[in-house]
Amino acid sequence: MNSDINTFSTNRSLKTFCSSISQVARVIRITKIRHILRTFASPSHTLWAFKYHYRRVPERAFVEFFAQQYGYSLQNVDAAYSDLNVNSSVWNDLANKLSLYPNGYGLQMTREAAALYLLVRLIQPDRIIETGVSAGVSSAYILCALHDNNKGELHSIDLPPDNLPPDKECGWAVPESLHGRWNLHIGDSEEVLEPLLDSVSEIDCFIHDSLHTYEHMIWEFRTAWKYLRPEGLLLAHDVGRNKAFFDFMKEKGVPWRNYRVFHVLGGFKKLK
Repeated sequence: MNSDINTFSTNRSLKTFCSSISQVARVIRITKIRHILRTFASPSHTLWAFKYHYRRVPERAFVEFFAQQYGYSLQNVDAAYSDLNVNSSVWNDLANKLSLYPNGYGLQMTREAAALYLLVRLIQPDRIIETGVSAGVSSAYILCALHDNNKGELHSIDLPPDNLPPDKECGWAVPESLHGRWNLHIGDSEEVLEPLLDSVSEIDCFIHDSLHTYEHMIWEFRTAWKYLRPEGLLLAHDVGRNKAFFDFMKEKGVPWRNYRVFHVLGGFKKLK
């Protein structure tokens, strides 16, 4: 028994070491001379940039990290990916709808949307609040996961963005079949978020994707945090836009090892 425990501990330590080496190598790969020169002019900026890129990982590693945080196995992750593929017709329909935009993007969380589905499928939340909707791609991925979970509800907050196609409203791309677990709140999150949180009392997951200024981001984090249950998940898009995400982690005592970033989507679990 002791031999098995020692072997497990050794394998885990080796995996952690290899992961750290891989992350450092990834940072070195993107480092340029101008970044090194900036270190002397602004050490604090360099530290923030390093923290951002050091924990930047591929989608699968991002999902596996949080699966492990919540006690799920790699087999559970594989099953979630299988479910993601089963819904390929939904994703294809969303992609076709986004073709209305010249760049096929329209300020949507397209690259990270699958990660949202996978995390919701694994964590099985009862209540999620997201800020920022636009056409509703991220909302659709979340709602599809809630549908597959057969539980939970999503509250989305958004001001109608300027880039909506003519005659389209917030969330227009979300399939009608997924509306049953969706509550869409039109308005400024500074006016809507706290009353909404009061009404639902506690949430399992908060996702920021609205105005990406430092002041607004950290305000949303602080406001939602009071209602996020212990071990709830906080996610934020465009975490490299400013230092709000990292300053908030420091404020709440979240250590470096407890967060990950996929593309520009960052997240960490609330400690007990």
